[in-house]
Amino acid sequence: MKIKKLTKLGAILLILFMCIYACSNKHTSIPNALQDTESAFNYLKGLEGKWIVQGGKEGIFGWEFELTSKEGVLIERLKVGTQTEMLTVYNLEDEYLLANHFCQLQNQPNLIAVTSEIEGDLHFQCNGNVGNTKSHDELHMHGVHFQKKDSKLIIWMDMFENGEIAFETRYKLTPVDSQ
Repeated sequence: MKIKKLTKLGAILLILFMCIYACSNKHTSIPNALQDTESAFNYLKGLEGKWIVQGGKEGIFGWEFELTSKEGVLIERLKVGTQTEMLTVYNLEDEYLLANHFCQLQNQPNLIAVTSEIEGDLHFQCNGNVGNTKSHDELHMHGVHFQKKDSKLIIWMDMFENGEIAFETRYKLTPVDSQ
């Protein structure tokens, strides 16, 4: 009888230990995570200010980057002043450059800066977590790219559904002060 109680206690302690370990804040290793995250974050900081997007189906709208939290967080407001305004928060955490996007689709993909095969491309890719969805297969922004060309900034987003690219959105931004 005593052995049965000790076995149950041991099993409970083992389960408790596994739960505590599984809920730790340790990151899963990302095989293609960007290595020089500090330079990449400094690049993003250099985008601070107001930008404008002209043309296309969506007309003219604003795009803003704002540093906050002792320059440790960059807030990006996309499509400012429209009904489809969105928000992305960028920050360094441990050795990763992260982005949390709050989408017009009412979901929240979590992204990480990864190495890119495209020269001059700062690329973020979904880490598999998309808040407010039942599954990673639902339509979501799976990747975002930044490329500076002369005084313009090109940003495009890879929209995924069912494990593959569904479409891409592309924007050319111009700093407001150059207008």
